[in-house]
Amino acid sequence: MSRSTATRMLVTGAELLVWWAALSGLWMVLIGSVDTLEWVVGALAALFAACAAHEARRAASTR
Repeated sequence: MSRSTATRMLVTGAELLVWWAALSGLWMVLIGSVDTLEWVVGALAALFAACAAHEARRAASTR
């Protein structure tokens, strides 16, 4: 793996982590109760949304 590929993967991972943390935090603020199942569902939904946000940004920047 080349250095540029490793750097790109690290930046992508950091971007996904930031999106996930922000969206998970928003989910936790908006839910009424603090049930374990709701935390798991929120974390998974935030992960899917973070991936979608990353891909949308990537698609917009390649134009």
